[in-house]
Amino acid sequence: MAIPERSFTRAAILERLRTTLKGGEPIIAVAAGSGIVAKCAEVAGADLIVVLCTGISRMQGLPTTVTLSNATSMTLSLYPQIDNVVERTPIIAGIEVADPTRRRLPCVLKEIQDLGFDGVGNFPSVGAIPSWGKARSDVGQGVEREYELLSLARAVDLFTMGFAFSEEHARGLTAAGADVVVARCGLTVGGMVGPKEPQLPLDQSIAHVQAIVEAARAENPDVFCLAHGGPFARPDDTDVLYAQTDVHGFFGESALERIPIEEGVAAEIAALKAQRLRSPALT
Repeated sequence: MAIPERSFTRAAILERLRTTLKGGEPIIAVAAGSGIVAKCAEVAGADLIVVLCTGISRMQGLPTTVTLSNATSMTLSLYPQIDNVVERTPIIAGIEVADPTRRRLPCVLKEIQDLGFDGVGNFPSVGAIPSWGKARSDVGQGVEREYELLSLARAVDLFTMGFAFSEEHARGLTAAGADVVVARCGLTVGGMVGPKEPQLPLDQSIAHVQAIVEAARAENPDVFCLAHGGPFARPDDTDVLYAQTDVHGFFGESALERIPIEEGVAAEIAALKAQRLRSPALT
């Protein structure tokens, strides 16, 4: 049986997200650093699969790690195994614009299109560390390049995700053409290797998310807005998020590709070890 080609236009992805919201469901985007996570995400009905360099460290059992100046190459290396098992879901690439070895963004966009990615986002982002971002801006590799990336992507009809760390960042990404803005709240708490406390407590994280949503919608009322990270790691957490902010859904990295594996595999093995044999002793 022939395997169908997987390809999504920007218009098709936008319609997919609108249909999800019309059905009363949240938009769920899943970071996938391995084929098995991507496959499970599609079976469960994820709206977007996002490939990030950080997925490699999570799949290695390590705390989330960003390798700067090699992030894009790491992301692109993951594509074949994700595409191999995904048939019905758009796949988005995280691109590091501050990588000095990839200065020509149109060439980077052509590379991801030729591979088969359906969209692009600014990850890792210099917005994560403002002081470092300022230093990068001084040499022409700051957030302005992230805005340029999204603008160029829109010009070639790629779907765009903007990962925003502040209101100003959200405004810039949306003005540049982000179809989705993700309000980032820092590393996801919990699991075996995640932080024990969020960067911002729950009430401040909720306020942070809502401020980013409002900043993005001030630029474009039609932009889709998701939240990620910090104290938002489980369905109960996102219930609170939906009740107190205007986000359209959730983007899970550690929450959906690391923590479920850690807990699920460990629990299954522990249950097997708890069973008792009828004749345990060897003679």
